[in-house]
Amino acid sequence: MHIKNKLKSLLKNTGDMALKRRAGIIIEELDLHGGEKIIDVGCGDGYYLYLLSNLGLKLNLTGVDFDKKALESARKNLKGKKVRLVHGNLMSKLPFADSFFDKAVMSEVVEHLPNDVKGLKEAKRILKKNGTLVITVPNANYPFLWDPVNWLLEKLFSTHIKSGFWAGIWNQHLRLYKPREIKKVIQGVSLKVMKLQSLTFWSLPFNHYFINLGARILAQPKKIKLMTCGANKFSTMTKKSPLVQLFFYLSTQVDRLNDFWVPKEIGVSLFVKATKK
Repeated sequence: MHIKNKLKSLLKNTGDMALKRRAGIIIEELDLHGGEKIIDVGCGDGYYLYLLSNLGLKLNLTGVDFDKKALESARKNLKGKKVRLVHGNLMSKLPFADSFFDKAVMSEVVEHLPNDVKGLKEAKRILKKNGTLVITVPNANYPFLWDPVNWLLEKLFSTHIKSGFWAGIWNQHLRLYKPREIKKVIQGVSLKVMKLQSLTFWSLPFNHYFINLGARILAQPKKIKLMTCGANKFSTMTKKSPLVQLFFYLSTQVDRLNDFWVPKEIGVSLFVKATKK
């Protein structure tokens, strides 16, 4: 209960409801215990490491990423935290011994890899026997409301926007996955799938573009950033600008529908919990 309450507080300023749901299930399914060695493979800006480091558990945390700029962002966001950040490449060999980590997070990473099988094999290598790997990938069966532009392009013309603001769910992704596809890939590297589910069907129309726009505003000078006060996912401040309050209210109300009814296999993300045999 202590971890759930702490996580709820940490997620208060996460306006991306799909990310919020991913973070919640990732932390829950890791089944954390003090002293465990946990790695975030493809840690990006360090968001999951931020959550893990603030749960009140004594965890041995490591983050690895191929993008050096992302690692610099993670260092800033995790300043003062006892988290090891390492540059590494899943397409070669990560700088860790075999069977070193108890558990691993690999969120929104596999879809970026030139070779998803090779990347998952490398993540498996550094996990202990019976170790847990939690994975999220973008769902090829994504809902219309999340990215109407690409949804229509795919349905009508079998194409999508590959990069830029309007790329939406496809931005910088080599592929999206259907449930059976990601399951096949994971089982193909001899990992045992324990849980597979789709996350987030209901969202505000064009939600993906609102999130991207918000991220761009956050990167602007201080006067412009005042519009997004209270929307920093790395902060627990309670004061929010009127614009942010409105967005959070509307997003939360729509997101609550996901607790009552969602169609099977349709959603923004796919969550997989797997173990090393």
